[in-house]
Amino acid sequence: MVVIRIECLLVPVLVLGLTATAQNRPISGEADVAAFGVDDAHRARIVRTEQPPVIDGKLDDEVWKTATVIDNLRQVEPVENSEPSEKTIVRILYDRDFLYVAFMCYDREPDKIIATQMRREGQLFRDDRVAIVVDTFLDRRNAYFFEMNPVGGRTDALVENNNNLRFDWDGIWYGRASITEEGWIAEMAIPFKTLNFDPDIDTWGFNISRGIRRKNEDLRWSSPFQNRSIRTISHAGLLEGITDIEQGIGLDFKPYGIVSYLRNHNDDRESLDFDGGFDVFYNLSPSLKGAITINTDFAETEVDERRVNLTRFPLFFPEKRDFFLQDAGIFSFGGIRRNPLAFQSRRIGIGPDGEPVDIIAGAKVSGRLGDLNIGLLDVQTDSSAGVEGKNLAVGRISMNVLSESELGVIFTNGDPGSNVSNSLLGVDFNFRDSKVFDDQTVTGGIWFQKSFTPGVTSGDSALGVKLGYPNDRLDLNIGFTQIEENFNPALGFVPRSGIREYFVRGRYRWRPGGDIRRIDVGVFSQLFTNLNDETESASARFTLFNLETEYGDQYELQYNIVREAIDSPFEISDGIIIPVGAYDWDRWSVKYEGSRARILRFEGELKIGEFWTGDRWDIRGEVEWRVSSNLSLGFEIEQNNIDLNEGKFITRLARGRVNIFFTPDISWLSFIQFDNVSNILGINSRLRWILEPGNELFFVINQSYDIIDSRPHSSFTEVTSKVGWTFRF
Repeated sequence: MVVIRIECLLVPVLVLGLTATAQNRPISGEADVAAFGVDDAHRARIVRTEQPPVIDGKLDDEVWKTATVIDNLRQVEPVENSEPSEKTIVRILYDRDFLYVAFMCYDREPDKIIATQMRREGQLFRDDRVAIVVDTFLDRRNAYFFEMNPVGGRTDALVENNNNLRFDWDGIWYGRASITEEGWIAEMAIPFKTLNFDPDIDTWGFNISRGIRRKNEDLRWSSPFQNRSIRTISHAGLLEGITDIEQGIGLDFKPYGIVSYLRNHNDDRESLDFDGGFDVFYNLSPSLKGAITINTDFAETEVDERRVNLTRFPLFFPEKRDFFLQDAGIFSFGGIRRNPLAFQSRRIGIGPDGEPVDIIAGAKVSGRLGDLNIGLLDVQTDSSAGVEGKNLAVGRISMNVLSESELGVIFTNGDPGSNVSNSLLGVDFNFRDSKVFDDQTVTGGIWFQKSFTPGVTSGDSALGVKLGYPNDRLDLNIGFTQIEENFNPALGFVPRSGIREYFVRGRYRWRPGGDIRRIDVGVFSQLFTNLNDETESASARFTLFNLETEYGDQYELQYNIVREAIDSPFEISDGIIIPVGAYDWDRWSVKYEGSRARILRFEGELKIGEFWTGDRWDIRGEVEWRVSSNLSLGFEIEQNNIDLNEGKFITRLARGRVNIFFTPDISWLSFIQFDNVSNILGINSRLRWILEPGNELFFVINQSYDIIDSRPHSSFTEVTSKVGWTFRF
């Protein structure tokens, strides 16, 4: 049933895609490529090899001597388009099945190389690192991103529309690194089975970057300017001569098996369960992928970070489950980050109180057909908490227009939280041009959404418009949103309806040089009214200065003005109720963030001022100690002290992390957190062993303690072991 639904949705898409492909074939050929304006220094012709190099981080294979060489990286930070302090040589090869890239990163002080993270999908910007982007459709807006550090830590992502890096994408590829007397080496091997690409073109967009962490120095091959980044694909270089490459039949079969033990200590119930399922991925074409999941499981997913809510509105929590993270960016709509989201995948498979809801099966189609970007998702969930089993569907189709813009539609169907039907339809236009006003960037967008719920005949739409000038020296954004009272996207996220929102965000940057890397000043102002234009909320946050030193330490001072008008009582804490009325207050905040280059790093923030009918002061502190590339420790604490006419209360939240990395492929991550609102201490500990990319073993422990009279009492225990394997054909 699920597959039939997806196929029905796919028929019109295939027709439109074939038409778009025929009318607007992606650029190829010498004459067309010349239209990009890429100079010869940033065009490289790749060498084909019949003898693949060994990926071991040693760079001693003879075949590397025949490779294409790129050695003209330039400095972006601290001085744009200048000579780098250290030399970098990049070698590139390919064969029928793989793209091979090797880096020789020279460093005259190899003992000072910063390499503290071995983990897969770590935050490698904290270390020395190298990265490439590969635009396999030459559309000059989207690409794959691959990054490594000197101890073999690997990260990958999708670049979308010259802007977003989606680190939720997790591809199968290989990499090894080593530190030598001359610097450090990284080798990558990227299977073409991992990539979608256009087989009819022989030129891909390509760019390279390197970061030298202790110097806070960034290098880039093409477009080494501070107004650009590695994700600005419109200004990438070109990699030419890629022909006769293979994806096989394009089939990945990924079964899994799981054993789990659960015990609820409060009612002394326990269970031992055995389960399994599988995912199938198939390339419907070199640029379009289909996926089916059966009996989907998320046992290895990291738990959410707790937060204390002192507002009148629900908090937003990001998606962390791999099945929904893969290609998640395709479903983004209107450039909306929070309100109102047309689609939030956490609404699927997670109940209103955070309890899991079984996903019986799901199907997904994502990729490109000509100038069309396509995302189709259909999921069947089991019944839960009085809600019948649901078939939930989402479709997102957009078309590339102009040089960097897109026009699209989105639709959703189904309500995971009730037995009432619900659907949504939306249309959006997102404008971007990064080559105006002497290579500055201008953005804009307009969108409209309408929900459909039985019994609701009016007041069920939302619309928005925004304009932006997001550049290094000057960054400006303005926007307007209207959300009607009955607007209800059941598969989306709307924390606040029946409002009009106006916002202005501006930031100006100086780069004085010397010991100061940059100084920012800015303002972010929001106004919320009801649909009768009566003020509900207003705020203005003034950044009086945000200063970054040459080493990367940051200092910030802010001043905030807030107005809140409420027409119904608001319980901010147990038994403490804010009465109806209008309230004005202001607050100051001072913040310090230690440089990411520091092995022992501190971060602290203090906020003081008025709050509702009284006063409030908050303090937050964080310490991070990267002991070695095998061990990192972290601790964070937040405390809010509120003294109101209606009563006093204090909220506390503490988090701790212990991360152990035995090798780049074996990690043990433990996360501990406590808050005095729920009075629950939670522990999440995950051992991950990547036997080889695509084949993984997880061992996960979740433990909860109720804190009663300052003593922990065990309330819940879950122990899970999961193995997943990938078979590629």
